[in-house]
Amino acid sequence: MVPELARLSFESDGGVELAHVAGEVDASNVEDLTTQLLQGVSNQSQAVVLDLTETSYIDSSGISLIFDAAARMKNRRQQLRLVVSPKSFVSEVLAAVSMGDSVPIDPAVDQAIRAATGTS
Repeated sequence: MVPELARLSFESDGGVELAHVAGEVDASNVEDLTTQLLQGVSNQSQAVVLDLTETSYIDSSGISLIFDAAARMKNRRQQLRLVVSPKSFVSEVLAAVSMGDSVPIDPAVDQAIRAATGTS
């Protein structure tokens, strides 16, 4: 069975854009994903929640995508938050590069949305 390359889909929840990534993120598709992500996010959104719970694999190019997206969002005065399943491969990779020091990581989409909007 050939692994599935990543698919990116969007939905909005108030002032928060949800970007869901399913499949594998690697050097073969990271450029397309970066373009889709940056074009898919409105300048009016206060925050972007990047849901990686259905992401089965991420390599260094995917890590770079997240750091780059976080910097671009910050320049646009927007917040980037990640949603990652605890104890998953992606969670381990992000922990290895101390991603949580730069981008907030939440275990569930609803928690990320509440944190991004400041609601409880």
